[in-house]
Amino acid sequence: MIVQVFFVVFPIFALVGIGYVVANVGYLDRSLGDILSKFCVNLLIPILLFRSLGSADLDGISPWGYWATYYGSMIVVAFLGGLLVRIGFKREARAAVIAGLTASFSNTVLVGIPLIDAVYGAEGTLLISLLIVFHAPLTALTSSVLMERAVVIDGHKAPRSKKELLIAVGKGLLANPILYGVVGGLLWNVSGLEIPKLADDVLAPLAKAASPVALVAVGMSMVNYGIRGNLAIGSVLAIIKSILMPFVVFVVAAHVVGLPSVWVGVATLIAACPTGVFSFIMANQFGTGHAMSTNGIAITTGISVFTVSFWLWFIQVQGY
Repeated sequence: MIVQVFFVVFPIFALVGIGYVVANVGYLDRSLGDILSKFCVNLLIPILLFRSLGSADLDGISPWGYWATYYGSMIVVAFLGGLLVRIGFKREARAAVIAGLTASFSNTVLVGIPLIDAVYGAEGTLLISLLIVFHAPLTALTSSVLMERAVVIDGHKAPRSKKELLIAVGKGLLANPILYGVVGGLLWNVSGLEIPKLADDVLAPLAKAASPVALVAVGMSMVNYGIRGNLAIGSVLAIIKSILMPFVVFVVAAHVVGLPSVWVGVATLIAACPTGVFSFIMANQFGTGHAMSTNGIAITTGISVFTVSFWLWFIQVQGY
C-alpha cells in the first residue's frame, strides 16, 4: 500500500522538483519563482478558493472542532519548538518565536491545496479552504504579539501600544489576497447565487492552473533558500514539523475530538506539509533566525515527498 501511496504523492512533488531543476541549472531565471508565487497567491489561488467555497454545500458543516484541533495542536508544537531553541540551544527570545513558526506553520497555500485536492478532491479543497480562513490571520496576530514581547525581552526596544500593533497586523491582513478569496467565496455562498456560466468559464481554467503553477513556483523558490549556516537547529525543527506536528494533529483529531474520517485525513496531511515561508518573512522582518527558518523550509520541502507519503499511508492504514 505504501508504494501505491507514493505514486499518488510523487507527481505532486515531482512538479516541485521540476521547478527546482529548471531554476538551479539556469534554464529559467530563479527570480521567476518569486514572480510565479506572487501570481498564484495574488490571483490563481484566491480564484480557486472563491470557486470552491462559492459553490460548496455548507449545510450541516460545523468546523469548530476542526479549527480547535488544528490550531490547538499548532500552538502546542510551536511552544515546544520555541522552548527547545530557547533553552536547549540557548538562543534569544526572538529566535524562539521564529523556531515556533518553523516547527508548526505549514505551507497550506502553495503545497497544501494541490496536495489535498489531489488526494481528496473537492471535499478536501473545501476543508482546507475552511482552515485557511483563520490560518494567516491567527498566525500573523499571534506571532506579531509574541515577537513584540520577545523584542522587549531581548532588550532591543520598548513595546508598541496595542493599538499600533493591531493596526499593523490589520494592514497586513487587508493586503492578503487569499483572505479576499475565502471571504468572497463564503459571502457568495451565503447569497445563494450561482456563479454565472460565462464568468465561471473564465475562472475555471485559472483555478485549475493554481495547483501545478504553485508547485513549480515552490521548487523554483527553493533555489533562493537552500541550506545555510548551522544545520542543527533547522534539522531538529524540521523533524518536529514533519513528524511531531502531524502526529499531534492526528491524535487530537481522531482520538480526542473525534472528527469525521476525511476531516482527520485532511488535517493530518496539512500538518505534514513542509514549513511555509512565513517563518522566513518574520525572521527577515526582525533580523534573527534566518538560517533556522531557511534550513527548516529547505529540509521539510526536500523530504516532504517521503514524509507526506508516510502520513498518507498511515492515515489510510488507520482507516481515515
